[in-house]
Amino acid sequence: MPIVRIEDPVQRDAVTRRAVIDTVYRCLKQVFKVSGEELQARYHTYDAKDFRAPGDRTEFILVEITLFKGRKLETKRRLYQTICEALTEQLNLPAQSVLIVLNEHDAENWGMRGGQPACEIDFGYLIEI
Repeated sequence: MPIVRIEDPVQRDAVTRRAVIDTVYRCLKQVFKVSGEELQARYHTYDAKDFRAPGDRTEFILVEITLFKGRKLETKRRLYQTICEALTEQLNLPAQSVLIVLNEHDAENWGMRGGQPACEIDFGYLIEI
């Protein structure tokens, strides 16, 4: 049940913003094997004066993903590499301009599907991969 938040100081058109969301989701499906109905995503664009990127880069994109705790470091590493490679190619960014942050939470801390704890729901995919 990943929740994706993308922050970008570059004003991109709606088609490009949607394509970036789709790219991140494709990477999540490929590496974390999440289902086709799990994604929630928000794309926030900031005016350049309201955003300071590391090293004061003019092009920078932050991909923050909130999800259930449980993936192994090697799996996370594959996700980071897959997202970074896809976004650098898609947006013509240097790899240093992509930051990916995972916010992991125990499934018992998610209430969903009518108020059930997520740890009691079968999502149809493995978390501990």
